[in-house]
Amino acid sequence: MKFLKLSLHDWRQFDSVILDVHPRLTVITGTNGAGKSTILNIFTQHFGFNRPFLSVPRRMKDGALYYDIGLRQPGEDDAEQNDEANRDPDAFEGDPAPPRAFSGQFVEFGTVQYSNNTGSSIGIHEQNTQSYGLQINNQQQVLGVHIGSHRALTNYQPVNNISLQPMRVAQAYNLFNQEIMNRYGGGHTGYSPIYRMKEALIGMAAFGEGNSVLQADNEVLNTFRGFIEVLRNVMPEEIGFRSLAIRIPDVVLQTRSGDFILDSSSGGVNAIIEMAWQIYLYSEFIKTQGTEDFVVTMDEPENHLHPSMQRAIIPSLLAAFPSAQFIVATHSPFVVSAVEDSSVYVLNYTGRGPSGTDVDALPEKRRVTSVKLDNVHKGGTASEILREVLGVPVTTPKWAQEKVDEILTAYLGKTISTDLLNSLRADMSREGFGELYPDALSRLVSASENGA
Repeated sequence: MKFLKLSLHDWRQFDSVILDVHPRLTVITGTNGAGKSTILNIFTQHFGFNRPFLSVPRRMKDGALYYDIGLRQPGEDDAEQNDEANRDPDAFEGDPAPPRAFSGQFVEFGTVQYSNNTGSSIGIHEQNTQSYGLQINNQQQVLGVHIGSHRALTNYQPVNNISLQPMRVAQAYNLFNQEIMNRYGGGHTGYSPIYRMKEALIGMAAFGEGNSVLQADNEVLNTFRGFIEVLRNVMPEEIGFRSLAIRIPDVVLQTRSGDFILDSSSGGVNAIIEMAWQIYLYSEFIKTQGTEDFVVTMDEPENHLHPSMQRAIIPSLLAAFPSAQFIVATHSPFVVSAVEDSSVYVLNYTGRGPSGTDVDALPEKRRVTSVKLDNVHKGGTASEILREVLGVPVTTPKWAQEKVDEILTAYLGKTISTDLLNSLRADMSREGFGELYPDALSRLVSASENGA
């Protein structure tokens, strides 16, 4: 079972968001606060990764405190902007009257569709509560695993003991996943996820091969060798990964540039290995349940990764796990453009004033809508994607832009001629900004046409 479509409207920051989920890769991007993680949370709820949503405390004119759970009626923003009667001037800035009574009734604000063509409604019960969970009516069973945005900081822990029972896939996954869930919940068992990975790998290697007096276990041996093959797919080519070796009490990465223990690898390499291990174990685990299809949600997989790794990580994971559907939230232009056959959505803030039309100035109410990118936008350079997709107007450093502005100011208001342009180019090159000359020329011509 996989996802086909998700739609949200008139809830929290969302005005109208519609995502047609690609069978292999869907990428969601946008500025901080646009709702990428919120959307991922709806998907991850299907496979047990639940995080509560928090309400906004508001105080009424009569002093009563209530919690805003983010529900809105269509057009409600306009009414709020024209109705100040119930607003307490000493309350939290901008707090309106309660939008509705807390009746306890179920209010739908979205739908999700699955690959079996079943649809489910998404909503919440009207309630005055500080935190709440979503209700998905007729929710279908979707197998999946979530990769969070940050890796846990770890100290070196040698594996001094292993169980005399061979480490099976289910046990290895549960031990690793429990450490991750404990970290999310603010707990700690004294062991890190990477320790659990080493513990499993050493146990698999020890009992898988066997010897003259210990019977080999092909199941755990194949699991161990299968992970090595996954690493050969996902590790950066620059690393030159060859294999894993067990040198008690450590796991050693064998590469063309030398050998080093797993704990001493860089943050980026460790991030890739941990992601690969978590997905690999889950993919092997569900095979024991009689299925191979599953979903992987990833929040900012580019964290800790060099740009070259950001560009390669998603295609590598798609190749390593051909039965998985990936849903990824990212800020990286390299992840946005990594795969041609994919669906990429941008969550944009849209200003909506009392007239209900878009305005250039920032209005009181701003809501989020989704825009699907075509291949022309996905195929741009990193700078083009930053400007046109992620909304970064200038991709040069701020100090460099200020220097260019200073140079350009001396030429504004003058008649454009060959000598003037040659002088501008020379000044730009002298300061080390020769590559920015086309942009400066465009601004100069535009200013001249506008009479500046």
